[in-house]
Amino acid sequence: MSRFKMSHLAAFFLVLTQILALNTGCTKKVDKEKEYAATINDLPITRQELSTELDRIKQRFYNNASMPDQQAAQIEGEIIEIMIGGELLYQASQRENIQVSDQEVKEQLAKSKKDFPDTDKFKNTFTEKEIKKKIATEKFIRTKFAETTTITDEQGRKYYETNLADFTRPEQVLVSQILLKYKEGTTDGDKKKAMAKLKDIQKELEKGGDFAELAKKYSEDASGPSGGMMGFVLRGQTEKPFEEAAFTLDPEKTAIVETKTGLHLIKATDKKPTEVIPYEDVAEKLKNFLKQQEIQKKIDTFIKDERKKAKIELFVKK
Repeated sequence: MSRFKMSHLAAFFLVLTQILALNTGCTKKVDKEKEYAATINDLPITRQELSTELDRIKQRFYNNASMPDQQAAQIEGEIIEIMIGGELLYQASQRENIQVSDQEVKEQLAKSKKDFPDTDKFKNTFTEKEIKKKIATEKFIRTKFAETTTITDEQGRKYYETNLADFTRPEQVLVSQILLKYKEGTTDGDKKKAMAKLKDIQKELEKGGDFAELAKKYSEDASGPSGGMMGFVLRGQTEKPFEEAAFTLDPEKTAIVETKTGLHLIKATDKKPTEVIPYEDVAEKLKNFLKQQEIQKKIDTFIKDERKKAKIELFVKK
């Protein structure tokens, strides 16, 4: 399964962000199968444009790591579908006579250059024609889908009540620890020595020792330098022995717990019960989320209908 897996809309907006490849008519005679990846209503997506988009995806998701041929072919098939959808949306924007001013292009070009440093990877990515196409497509999406989509408070509340578990904050406890890690080849004898050491530290704490200072001195966990503070731990987030001790521990006490990682001397200083986040606290973000979902559905339906009417020739394998 490739890591490049996303919804059609999310993928399409990624392509918009990375700049859709400009497909222009060609006056010279060309070998379509050799030079084109596809044509949409006789306008081409070239193999070079497809290759450039694949390179962008590799850089963004794979940090330019080598990729098996089969995986590259799979991703290439996904990308060509995204580019076809993008081209259909752009062509629709032109039928609607959507205009893009020189000032809009200038501002977007400056923003794009700021977002993507002028390296060898990106210095030839942003042209005025590409930016103009991007803006026209975004304007079409905004006027055709975004501005005609409204989510009511009633819809928001219905989703909230149906999916209440998603808006429930689990019980949590604030934990500090001193960890003595098990290393490869740790023996029972080593474990006994570690237990004895933690018990000595525990006795020192009972005599008034400072937990944070002892954690800085003895803990082998990354939290050691910050006094062993792990932050709030949620139910189900740690191994069972650790969880059971942390959530039942008296604030004035400490406990020694064994996990696969090692031996933990833990202290729990604050607890928060399970809490349902009020609808009012999430209403705006939730309605915006539902709006984006609805816009996605509209775009998917539009592209599906446009594909039925369009003349599409595909010259690459999917």
